[in-house]
Amino acid sequence: MLGTALVAAGCSSEPEGGKPLPSTTLSAPTDQPTTDEAPTPTPTPQPTPKETSLTAVGYKKALANVEMNLTRGVQRVMNAPTMAAFDQARAELAGSIARQRQELAKINGPQSLGSGHTKVLGAFDAYPDHVTTNLAASGETKTGCGLPKAGAVRLYQAKTGIRTSVVQLTQAVNKSVGKGTNFGLRMTPPALKPPPQMTGRGTNGQIIQRAGSRGAGTLQIKNNGSADVVVVVATSVPRQPQVSIYVRHGSDATLRGVRGSYWVFFKSGTAWDGVSRQFTEDCSFSKYDDRFDGKFDWTITLSPVIGGNASTSDVDPF
Repeated sequence: MLGTALVAAGCSSEPEGGKPLPSTTLSAPTDQPTTDEAPTPTPTPQPTPKETSLTAVGYKKALANVEMNLTRGVQRVMNAPTMAAFDQARAELAGSIARQRQELAKINGPQSLGSGHTKVLGAFDAYPDHVTTNLAASGETKTGCGLPKAGAVRLYQAKTGIRTSVVQLTQAVNKSVGKGTNFGLRMTPPALKPPPQMTGRGTNGQIIQRAGSRGAGTLQIKNNGSADVVVVVATSVPRQPQVSIYVRHGSDATLRGVRGSYWVFFKSGTAWDGVSRQFTEDCSFSKYDDRFDGKFDWTITLSPVIGGNASTSDVDPF
């Protein structure tokens, strides 16, 4: 009994003074850190929902909505009163077309359409390049004859360029979708009427200029060519004429009161500007090589004729 008590005292965990010692728990080392949290379960893959294709009717409704959203922008372009207003409206329309293309890209065309939906998107993608091509003429500040281009002409050419681009877009969409599609019917504006500067013509037989005294000579003119012509009678240079007369193609006119010996110059073209007394497009400038004797009456035919005896040469613009 005494020995047992001593063993128990020696194994006691209480130090002197009666206070208990801190206990220590030892764990066996492991390869992985331990945690009290439950393991995160691996998520089960969910099937991706299949995108539904529109029906043919639904697709046409989507195109009709696109057209409705673009129509007002086209109208703003066509109603622009100045080139500055046109440029602003044109930029807004380009942005609208790009946004509508993005909206169309979010939908699936009907299966029966095949690759048609992709071609529709391609038609919208081609619009900017068409605009660049179709606005080239309006960006030029000179006419084909080198004269300053009227603002009304530039604006007409610019609006016509946008209209052409819209027509190209709508035609490409309709071709991609197939028969029964009328995309663009409301969006396409009517063709514009050219301004007077582009369609101007003088009156047949109209005297354009006259200077100095009159003589007794007569010059009969037959214009059998395809263009209107201004015939200039000048003692020396065409910019200082005795008299000049407008002769429409397919018409005749007689110039009276010619004096002395003279040269005959003629210029032809289209888009006659009565203010500057010049053709503004498709110009050509020529003269007869031989001088005319004012003692006689002459007849000239402004087109190549069999048996003709008068040669001509090109000259500088006048």
